[in-house]
Amino acid sequence: MTDRLQASVALPIVLKERLSAENDPALWEEVLKLLAEDASILKPVTNGSRLYAEVGVCSHWLRPHQARWTPAGGFAAPVGYGGAGGNTKFIQHGAGFSSTGLPLFDWSVRLQFNPAPIGWVIPEKVPTKRFISVRVAVPSRTTRHRQAAVHTLWSPRTLDAKRERTVLYGFRNLNGVWELKACSRDGERTDPALH
Repeated sequence: MTDRLQASVALPIVLKERLSAENDPALWEEVLKLLAEDASILKPVTNGSRLYAEVGVCSHWLRPHQARWTPAGGFAAPVGYGGAGGNTKFIQHGAGFSSTGLPLFDWSVRLQFNPAPIGWVIPEKVPTKRFISVRVAVPSRTTRHRQAAVHTLWSPRTLDAKRERTVLYGFRNLNGVWELKACSRDGERTDPALH
């Protein structure tokens, strides 16, 4: 990961309008900031390809036998019921009703990464063929909870040249500030282990 961005990444208005009183906008800002950091160093993006994101909220996570993602003290396992990604047409993946199922979106918005100034904007139009993307599921009810595990699915040609790649991000709210505490692709923080 790159050095943490000092400036905040503004929430696009289309996303702000969808957040309920139970969804903490501060978490969403941290998630988009982290994704912008990761996107800014992707080779296809630095070579001029556009990256699109489908970002949504999920209120129904699969938790058989209280499954956990164990780094940094543990988080609820960020997996869901979806086999085909809920209402997304971006990435078709997963094996529904299992530990590899995608979290289903209650709602989602499509955004485009903007490298300068770094952030996320509403795309004029979304391409239908040969584009790179990331699917982002953020848990709901984050104003009541002090931790959140975010599930992302990166398309081929982003983190891996040939295949999709799932990355989990674990956040904790410490004294009103959301901080990244675990990342499944960061070797220093340990790969995810669902127990």
